[in-house]
Amino acid sequence: MQTLIVEVRRNSLDDGPGVRTVVFFKGCPLGCVWCQNPETKSPSQEIAWEASECLGCGACIETCQAQALDFSADGYPIDRRRCTLCGACVTACRGGALSLVAREYSIEELTALIARDEVFYGNTGGGLTLSGGEPTLHTAYLERLLPEVKGRGLHIGLETCGHYARASFERSILPFVDLVYFDLKLFDPAAHQRFCRADNALILENFASLSRQGVVELVPRIPLVPDITATAENLNALRDYLTSLGHSRVELLPYNPLWQSKPATLGGVSEYTRSTWMDPQEVQQARDIFQEFELNDF
Repeated sequence: MQTLIVEVRRNSLDDGPGVRTVVFFKGCPLGCVWCQNPETKSPSQEIAWEASECLGCGACIETCQAQALDFSADGYPIDRRRCTLCGACVTACRGGALSLVAREYSIEELTALIARDEVFYGNTGGGLTLSGGEPTLHTAYLERLLPEVKGRGLHIGLETCGHYARASFERSILPFVDLVYFDLKLFDPAAHQRFCRADNALILENFASLSRQGVVELVPRIPLVPDITATAENLNALRDYLTSLGHSRVELLPYNPLWQSKPATLGGVSEYTRSTWMDPQEVQQARDIFQEFELNDF
């Protein structure tokens, strides 16, 4: 699989201890209807179009040899059946409305970029966080990247949906990771299939395996999505599951509606349409279910 990276975010304070560089990999085995980063779902390159930035100058149409652009109708103007993802329209776009979603980084290039902030990592206990999308889809790439980063003595965190091949994960990724943020979304298999487009058996098995091994700091995280994950039934089931494995620490991630405009820029539609933040009472109801747990604020 080609490894594409959507963003390398420096000076982050939200994805692990200290100051961190967060690398967002492209591609995810799940298809959560509330995905905060829909641009990371597909492992393939995509072109995003921001309608508000479009000047209507037609430069992109003149440049596109595949004749894949059509602005005669409302909505996303790129015909994916024709588009070759050559990027010529992106280069020609005078208003910056068109952009390639991701790019490739060589191991050397990415390592050098991560190393720029070593002084901040050292002073704050920070480091590198692998995010996405799902980083574990890119095992071959990480097999080369992680030894380079760990060789510099940096703390490495991983954010995962948990849907990974355990043998390759434990062989190639786990030995280099200091912290794993592990998402647990829905406990019921049917609900997980419906809202995340995948069965959760492998996810629960992988989480239990990491819990039993105890070789890495493991922090379960639950995204609170109103009417989907943030129900009493689901949260009680996840609480009992975590308790059965000896966990007493969890992160609850309140729903963030700011992603709602993203699917349209990629030619998609929002399957989950709530456009407001959770109110304090909704969040507190979830916190009350985990009142016996240490709750890490995100």
